[in-house]
Amino acid sequence: MKIAYVIEDFYIGGGVERIISEKANIMSAQWGHDITLISIYRDTPRQTYRLDNNVKLLFLNVPMAAKSSSKTIKAFSRITTLARAAVRLNSALAQINPDIIFFATTLSALLLPLCNIRAKKVFESHSARMFTPYSRLFGMMERRADAVVCLTQDDAREYKGARRVEVIPNFADNPGKHVDNYAVKKAIAVGRLEHVKGFDMLIDCWKEVAKAHPDWQLDIYGEGSLHEELQRQITRCGLEGRVVLRGRCENMTEAYTGHSLHIMSSRYEGQPMTLIEAQACGLPSVVFNFNYGAKDIVSNGYNGIIVPQNDLNALSGAIVQMAGDEALRAKYGANARLTADRFNRDRIMEKWRQLINRLCAE
Repeated sequence: MKIAYVIEDFYIGGGVERIISEKANIMSAQWGHDITLISIYRDTPRQTYRLDNNVKLLFLNVPMAAKSSSKTIKAFSRITTLARAAVRLNSALAQINPDIIFFATTLSALLLPLCNIRAKKVFESHSARMFTPYSRLFGMMERRADAVVCLTQDDAREYKGARRVEVIPNFADNPGKHVDNYAVKKAIAVGRLEHVKGFDMLIDCWKEVAKAHPDWQLDIYGEGSLHEELQRQITRCGLEGRVVLRGRCENMTEAYTGHSLHIMSSRYEGQPMTLIEAQACGLPSVVFNFNYGAKDIVSNGYNGIIVPQNDLNALSGAIVQMAGDEALRAKYGANARLTADRFNRDRIMEKWRQLINRLCAE
């Protein structure tokens, strides 16, 4: 079977590109399908994720929309970019002649209804619709797509105009190593240093945590545009040495297992992969009840604590509670490993195999 995956820019090397490359490798190496990844843009080449030798990578080399302070120029440039992408995509797909085309990311959703190739068309959502730019333009995509695949049940409810909506979460690999010392007085938070991840709120909360547990440390892993701003906030709050920006880490399993508590302060998520990965390593979690995915993973009082979104007092209180109870961290951590098994690679990929088979049988 021939399968094409349409993404925005493979060289971004983010979470979406990682999960798609892993799925493409499985579909090719294990299932024997003919897989082509089509990247609309081609930014500066850099180290990206490994692809199976039989997975083809095709770049359309569409120029990115011009940046301008003029709304008219900006809108015209974006329309031109979309038109160019549609022409080049249809030309490429005509040569590939796929049986199924998966459209991932926002630009791909806008291109789906402009695709005139006779093939099954699936929109694969990787972010919550309510927080996705241009999602108000998704109506035509919903009508044309043979299926829309979402990461969470809550997000699936947003696609009321779709013919078929499926929920298939991303998978997390078995880390092969787990927390073995819940006496460690270190908490971990992971994500891009951007507004959406809420690290500014978490740092504010840590002022209260530091008063109750001055021997505890918070490590924040990730890179982003707010690094300097967050560092200034840490200094201003008098939390140097107690809150540390660790930057990028090449071995997150080692990082997770060196802590005894995981915290997620996001304002919203598509599906919180770092939460799943932390749980797979045996870390109990304290999380905001963000849209979407927190309550899909954390059961309050079982494998962690969920607090109301943006309630800093509740978040501080939950962290203080967990930091002061090693036995509770160990109990919730053991349950976390059981929870993470729901996101096992083989279990999730079987859902994709069944969807592909059903679409092709119709």
